[in-house]
Amino acid sequence: MKKNLNKYYPEATGLVVFAVYLFTLGRSMGEFDSGELALAQATLSIPHPTGYPLFTLIGFLFSKIPLPLSTLIKLNLLNAIWCSLSVVMLIKTSQMLLDNLRSFVNKKVLESEIDLQIQERNKILISIFPGFMMAFSATFWLNSTKVEVYSLQIFLTSLIIYNSLKIYIHNLEKNPEQVNKNIFKDWFLLALLFGFAFSNHLMIVYLLPATLILYFFLNGINKQSIKALAILLLIVLSTASVFYLLMMFRAQMTPPWSYGDPSNIQRLFDHITAKEYTKHLLASSEGLLQQGSKLFKMLSFNLNYENFSLGEFGLSLFLGIAGLLLIAILKKEIAIYLYLILIVSITTALIYHIPDINEYFLVTFYVMSLSSILPITILLQTFDKKILVRRMIFSLLAVFVGLQVIINYKYADRSEFFVIEDFIKSSLRELPSNSVLLTDNWGSILSPALYYQNVEKFRDDVQIISPSGFIEFDWYKKIKAVDIYDSNFVIIPREDTYVAFDVAYRIIGKGILKIHDGYSLIPMGNFFMIGKSDLYYAVNISENKIRFSKYLFSDSEKYIKALIPFMLEQRLLYELAFNKTENAKILLNEIHKLFSEHSFSEVTLRELIKNKIL
Repeated sequence: MKKNLNKYYPEATGLVVFAVYLFTLGRSMGEFDSGELALAQATLSIPHPTGYPLFTLIGFLFSKIPLPLSTLIKLNLLNAIWCSLSVVMLIKTSQMLLDNLRSFVNKKVLESEIDLQIQERNKILISIFPGFMMAFSATFWLNSTKVEVYSLQIFLTSLIIYNSLKIYIHNLEKNPEQVNKNIFKDWFLLALLFGFAFSNHLMIVYLLPATLILYFFLNGINKQSIKALAILLLIVLSTASVFYLLMMFRAQMTPPWSYGDPSNIQRLFDHITAKEYTKHLLASSEGLLQQGSKLFKMLSFNLNYENFSLGEFGLSLFLGIAGLLLIAILKKEIAIYLYLILIVSITTALIYHIPDINEYFLVTFYVMSLSSILPITILLQTFDKKILVRRMIFSLLAVFVGLQVIINYKYADRSEFFVIEDFIKSSLRELPSNSVLLTDNWGSILSPALYYQNVEKFRDDVQIISPSGFIEFDWYKKIKAVDIYDSNFVIIPREDTYVAFDVAYRIIGKGILKIHDGYSLIPMGNFFMIGKSDLYYAVNISENKIRFSKYLFSDSEKYIKALIPFMLEQRLLYELAFNKTENAKILLNEIHKLFSEHSFSEVTLRELIKNKIL
C-alpha cells in the first residue's frame, strides 16, 4: 500500500483536489461566457473567436455520458476534471525536476555545500506543495467550477511543459548525433500536443518561443534540425487545422448558434485569428497600466475587514516569488525556457485590453507554482540534519496551503450560485409570448439565454437581440433575420418590444438608436417596454425569487442585485406619474423588504415627499 502511494502520489493528490472541487462545483450557470460555451458543447455550436473546436468536441462527447446529472452540471464537472489533471501534471513535473535536480542546476550550485540528494519522503512532500498552491489559487480554483476554455488549456499547457522538460532530461547525456537522430521520436508527441492546444485556445502561443529555444539548445541550428522543425510545425498546423475545418463544416450545417458564421475559408480565418478582437491589442498606454494594476491586485493582500483577501496564493505567494528569482540557479537552457514563458505570458496579457483578463495569467501562475519547489528544497537541504527545523518547515507549508483553502474557498465556491439562472428565468418568464428583447448585456442575459433557450428550450419564443451586433456584424443580422430599426436608426415600433437597462441607457440614451415620437421606455419588471407615452401599462408586481449568494464576488451578481431595486424604483416613479399612489406604496415596501441597502435618487425622494408617501 505504502509502495503504491509513493508511486502514485501525484494521482492521489489529484483525487483529493478533485474531491474538494466537488464541494465548490457550480450547480447552475456560471458567469460571462459560460452560457455560450455550455451551449457550444451541448449542441456542437460555434462560440465566439477563436471557436475552441477541441473544447467544444470533447464537451459534446462528455455531455452524452449517461450520468445522473443535468447537462450543465456535467459540463461544469468536466472543468473540475481538467483542473485536477493539471494539478497531477504539475506534481509530476515537480517530481521530475527533483529526481533530476543535479541535471537541472548550474555548476555553481553543484559546487556549493548544498546536498542535492533529497530523501524520497521529502521529495514527495516538496512536489505536492506546488500542486496544492496552484489548485487552490483563486482564479484557477474558480475555473474548476464552471464551463470555460481555460481549464482544458492549462491542462494542455501542463502536458507541454512536462514533456518539454522530459525531452531535455532524456537528451542530456547523449551526443549531438544521437540527439539529431531521434528528433522525431522525441518531439512528435509535443508537436501533437501543440496542435491540440492551438485548436483550443491561442493562449498556447505563450509556450511557443520558449519551446523553440529549448529545441535549438538541444538540436543545434543546422540543416537537419531546421528540416525536422519544419515537419514538426507542419504536424502542429495539420492537427489544429483538422479541428478548425470540422468547425467550418459544422457552421455550414446551421447549428443553433454560429458566432461569426465561419462557414467559408475567409470567415474561418477571421474567426481563428480573432480579427474582431485585434482592436483590443495595444489599445493605449492607459490600458497597459490598467491590466498591470489588475495583475498587481490579483497578487496583493487586502487587509480591510470587509474586503479581506490574501490574493491568488495567500502566503504561498512569497515562496512563488522566491522561486521565480531562484530559477536563475538552474542551467541556462532551463532558466531561459521558464523565464521566456513568464515574459511572453505576462507581456501578452498586459497588451490585451479586455475586462476578463485574469485567466490570461494562469500560465504565469503555473510557472510560479512550479518554481516554489526551489526555495523549499534549499531550505530543507540546508537544515537537512535538523529534524525539528525540517518539521517546522513542513508544518509551515501545511499552514500556507490551509490558509489558501480557507481564504479562497468563499471566492471560488459556486455550489450555491444560482443568481444568473434565477434572473434570466424570472425575467423572461414575465415577457409576453413572441416578444422581442434588445440587450447587449452578454454576461447576465445574452450568454446564459443562449443556453437556456436552445438547450433547455426555456422561453425560446422570445427573440433576444443585441443591437450592437446588428450595427456591427452582417453575420449577426443573417442569423437573427429581424428588422429592429429603420434607415435612420429609429427602433421600429411593434407590439411587445422590450429593452434591457444597458440598451436604454447606453444605446438609446446616447442617441445611437432612437425611439419614435410618442413612444417612451416603460419600466416593466426587470426590463423596459417600448410603449406609447400617453398610455398607462399595468404590470403584475411579483417578487423576484432570486437566490443571491452570501458573498458577492461575481460582477454579474453585483450588477443584478443593483439592477432589480433600480428597476423597481423606476416603476415606482412611473406609477406616481399616473397618480397610482397605492401601487407606488406597494413598490416602496417591496424595495425596503428585499433591498434594504438600496439608496433612492433625489428625484425619487422628492416625488415620494410630494405625494406624501414619505
